Amino acid sequence: MGIERVPGARGASFSKAVVVSGTGRTVYVSGHLAPGRSMAEQTNGCFDQIEAALRAVGGSLEHVVRITAWLTSLDEYAEYARVRGERFGTNLPASAAVQVAGLLQGALIEIDAVAFIPD
Repeated sequence: MGIERVPGARGASFSKAVVVSGTGRTVYVSGHLAPGRSMAEQTNGCFDQIEAALRAVGGSLEHVVRITAWLTSLDEYAEYARVRGERFGTNLPASAAVQVAGLLQGALIEIDAVAFIPD
């Protein structure tokens, strides 16, 4: 019962798949933007906001099973992936990244999340 993560390729900062079983709550966290000049600053800020939203309902980043990131440039993907790996450690979520033409407030990145908090 809980969350089982199927590792991605060696060194990847995401899981190939995440299996959720048992009873608990699924939490859908809206997309978040964050201030900052660099991709790393904005990515960390997005994850800070996602973590705050999850803490408000009794969860944390370890409960995140999937994230989607919208980036204005895939040239910045490596920096985003580095921060993602640092923030999630061994609890890597399934992940998707998409390049978009623009985001609100001139942001470089927006991230949303799905989490499962076991009972």
